[in-house]
Amino acid sequence: MSNPVFDNGEFARNRRTLQGELKLADLPRIGGEVLAATPIGYALAGGIDRLQRPTLDLALNGELQLKCQRCLKPVSFELDVATRFTLFADEARMNAAEADDEDLEGLLFEHEFALIGLIEDEILLSLPYAPAHDACEAGDGAAADAVATPQKPNPFAVLADLKGKLKRGEH
Repeated sequence: MSNPVFDNGEFARNRRTLQGELKLADLPRIGGEVLAATPIGYALAGGIDRLQRPTLDLALNGELQLKCQRCLKPVSFELDVATRFTLFADEARMNAAEADDEDLEGLLFEHEFALIGLIEDEILLSLPYAPAHDACEAGDGAAADAVATPQKPNPFAVLADLKGKLKRGEH
C-alpha cells in the first residue's frame, strides 16, 4: 500500500472513510519492535463532534509477534486500538482543549496529512513496554533462573506479622 496523503480537515468535515490492510513492510518504524504480524486492518472515519469540531476515528487490529523479554521467544500480542482525534487549527487551542479534557487526543490540521505516520504512532503507543509470556517454557535458562530465584517476602506482611507477635507478647 502506498502512504495516503490528504487534507485531514477536509476528510473529517466531509465525513469520508478509508479502510484497508497493511503489511509489516508498509510500516518501517514498527519493524524494529515487531518480529512478525498478520496484516494489520485499519479504518479511518471523519466526523464532527458535539462541539462542532472535526474528528478522525482510527481503528486498528491485527496480531503481532513480539520478543518475550524473559525467554526471548516470540510472544503473541493482539492489537486492538480505537482512538478519536479532534482536529485543531493551532497548538494553543489543542493544548487548552487537552488540558480541559484529559481523554481528548488532539491533532493539528494538515493539508498533507500522512496516515501511515499516525498508524505507526498508535501501534507503538499500544505495545507493551516489556512483552512477556504469562509462563515461559521451563527448558529456557532465563526462565529457569527466574523460577529458581527465591521470592523475597512482602515487607508489609513481615511488619504486620511482627506487630501481631508483639501484641501477643511473642518474641
